[in-house]
Amino acid sequence: MCNTNSILLVDDHPIVRSALIPIIDVIPNTQIIGQAEDGEDGYQKAISLSPQLIIADIEMPKMNGVDMVKKIKSIAPNTKVIFITSHSDLFTFEEALSLDVDGYIFKENAMKEIRSCIDAVLQNEKFTCEKFKQFIQINQKKIDRIRKNKLLVTQLTKTELEVLGLISKGKSSPQIADQLFKSIKTIENHRYNICKKLEVTGNNQLLTFAVKQRKILAEFMETDKI
Repeated sequence: MCNTNSILLVDDHPIVRSALIPIIDVIPNTQIIGQAEDGEDGYQKAISLSPQLIIADIEMPKMNGVDMVKKIKSIAPNTKVIFITSHSDLFTFEEALSLDVDGYIFKENAMKEIRSCIDAVLQNEKFTCEKFKQFIQINQKKIDRIRKNKLLVTQLTKTELEVLGLISKGKSSPQIADQLFKSIKTIENHRYNICKKLEVTGNNQLLTFAVKQRKILAEFMETDKI
């Protein structure tokens, strides 16, 4: 007798879940053991139910799919994951790609491809739908730029990240100095070092970088680096 593969379905749209359930239910040796409508609930159910496969949206309330999967993988690294999503913003999209999960499908193609994806993933294969591949190809340069910016930001020290975060909020050097209890000269030195590490020249370019890369800064400022 074959073992049954347990599946957790996490999506904030009940219509999507309702459409997927009958397709998944007829796949041999699979069973949906739980559903969740946001990332926080998905995380809690994943921990309590220990599914072998999680099918999740990327964009969800309370906790997005990327953060949910990161937390689950830190506890249950062998859990298989399929992302089924709409066209997310490129920053979140790149984060999802960086997780190297087992399957990627766009919702517009999900009803046709979910069974093939599940079959492949449960046989320890990777599955990426053609539309997803095309989207990556079209946006590859932008995705590469996001990755490069992340790499550049990793070179910054804790204090430099704090300074850059305040720059992104439009704070001047005197204001930053006052907030961080440092001299203006020290803040200017930090600005110089930040510009050098980020490969930008001048305060205007630094401000532009800081504002455009707020999501990257937020990601790093939430880690243990700060």
